[in-house]
Amino acid sequence: MKKTMSAITAAAAVTSCFTGFGAASFSAPAKAAAQTNTLSENTNQSAAELVKNLYNTAYKGEMPQQAQGLTINKSTKGDVHAAFGEPERPVGGDNRFDLYHWNMGQPGYGFSYHKDMTISEIRYFGTGVERQLNLDGVTPEVLQKQLGPANRVLTVPFTDEIDYVYDTGRYELHFVIGTDQTADHVNLKAK
Repeated sequence: MKKTMSAITAAAAVTSCFTGFGAASFSAPAKAAAQTNTLSENTNQSAAELVKNLYNTAYKGEMPQQAQGLTINKSTKGDVHAAFGEPERPVGGDNRFDLYHWNMGQPGYGFSYHKDMTISEIRYFGTGVERQLNLDGVTPEVLQKQLGPANRVLTVPFTDEIDYVYDTGRYELHFVIGTDQTADHVNLKAK
């Protein structure tokens, strides 16, 4: 503790010495601002690409990445299990989705089924790693800029979330925006 306090005191003395001469010029704030701007630009670009990818695959009744090829009203629970393995949380009780958690930068998904065991709904949870470059970058402003106004805007019951619904042919793509004004998850289901 004594050594740390001495180092802090010495740093403060040097800083005040330079400040007194008007010679203090530190680039850390400028560098931090540049890094923040770069992160913001990367976030906006990544979010824009994700939104377009989700929207384009929704026309086929699919979600992107690992879930691509699993189609609403066609693919079965067996197809999902063959592609993803056993779910971390299977359908049952209050849970109406087979849930697959994100790992190692891979997105998480949820699948709900009709009585005939074909997929009725696919839920995209995004990634846990670098989430700001995924769903945390999707905001109402990004949706408006990339897709235009939503066909419908709904309030999610029992939460403070807002559901921006986009019609994609025979399917609806729902961007569920949380109280922090970023996407919590995205749902795809047949109309």
